Amino acid sequence: MTTSTERSTNNRRQRRKVNIKWAQAFKQAPWRGQIQSAGLFLLGLVVVIVVASIYLSISGRAASAGLGAYRMNVERQTLERQIADRKARIAILTSVTVMEQRAKDMGFERISSTDAVYVMVPGYPGKQAVVLAAPPGINESNRSLVLPIYRQSIWDWLFQGINRLSESVGGGA
Repeated sequence: MTTSTERSTNNRRQRRKVNIKWAQAFKQAPWRGQIQSAGLFLLGLVVVIVVASIYLSISGRAASAGLGAYRMNVERQTLERQIADRKARIAILTSVTVMEQRAKDMGFERISSTDAVYVMVPGYPGKQAVVLAAPPGINESNRSLVLPIYRQSIWDWLFQGINRLSESVGGGA
């Protein structure tokens, strides 16, 4: 019986030696493991840097577009003020008192309405009234200068997309 137990223990020892040799054959050197872990860390770092750079690029473009829209809005308001100023000048120059004084300076005289000759021109609608002010009820001061689309960050956009996706997958419950 001792011979059979000795044989089985010898067989076990031999198998263990073979297993250890195989394990050692496939086991990597410690420096290789360190290089792999350093490589994985650097890969993660590169991914984080790429995502951050994309985020900064998109945010920069959105901010630039928002500032461009703001500048164009300021320019539009300046042009509207210039137009209003010029319309006011035209109104002053074509007022009754200024036109009468200019006519007198040019040598014209005032006549009575009985001496005047009126000519009807077919198809002429006459002088149209000009509205220079905005309609009542429109408040220009409450308008937002920067559109909401330019104030949305990439994270807001991403989470909004994820919410829409989860609502569509989950059935909107």
